[in-house]
Amino acid sequence: MLVEKITSRQNPLVKRFRRVRAGGERPHVFLEGVRLIADAINTRAHFESVAFTTALQSSERGAALLEALQAVQCRGAFVSEQVMEAIAGTETPQGVAAIVSRPYFDLDDLFASGPDLLVIADELQDPGNIGAIIRTAEAAGASGLITTRYTVDPFSDKSIRASMGSALRLPIVTDTKREDIAARCREHNIKLIASSPAPARSPVLEDAAKALIVRVCSEVDMTVPLALIVGREATGVSARTAEQADEIVHIPMAEGVESLNVAAAAAMLLYEAARQRGFRFKVMRET
Repeated sequence: MLVEKITSRQNPLVKRFRRVRAGGERPHVFLEGVRLIADAINTRAHFESVAFTTALQSSERGAALLEALQAVQCRGAFVSEQVMEAIAGTETPQGVAAIVSRPYFDLDDLFASGPDLLVIADELQDPGNIGAIIRTAEAAGASGLITTRYTVDPFSDKSIRASMGSALRLPIVTDTKREDIAARCREHNIKLIASSPAPARSPVLEDAAKALIVRVCSEVDMTVPLALIVGREATGVSARTAEQADEIVHIPMAEGVESLNVAAAAAMLLYEAARQRGFRFKVMRET
């Protein structure tokens, strides 16, 4: 890592960091903090630039990260605390930020590996929710995640932080047509399961020429290859997406509760699938 010193907030590299953090360069991702950048090194992400302050060396983990960064071939910048405040997206920066290349997968990549458990995020709008779902999907042994069009970017600054680095490891395909997802699932004999808050019949299907009885998640066979669809926070899975589903599932709730947070619902459904499969990912890690 070749290091230069930057003291001005008007430096072109500082402006570039801010532009990437704001989502202005889709091929690149903004990372901030010791853990996220260490994860990026471990996943062999391609680093373009790193900025750091003296604060990075104030902790053992930070000092270890700085030493590891010395072997990374990228542009480095030693910056003042004021400059880091201009770069960072958090109120209390840890003294390090980076620009890395965005991981890229398409549907061919994802389905070529014979996915066993997929998550489909249908028009989710909250970066915290998509990040939490990505983190849970990796933890539950999912093969990957697909976002439909109009879904929040899973590689935005807030999404990445909410995923705690999982977005750098879990294969993610973004901005995908619903019809293409459904076609690939049918081609590979992957069951499409849509989540719904309804206890008896899915309201999202009212405008569709299809009526599927909503079943409790524990009554649905999740041991087969499947893709779990979770929908927009306010309205749930869209009717167009639900039309493609093979089954509709819901999570039982006490009377008076309208719905669960989508990230919480996704976590429960993913772990129901993991439970039915005997937590195979745990066995794999132990062998």
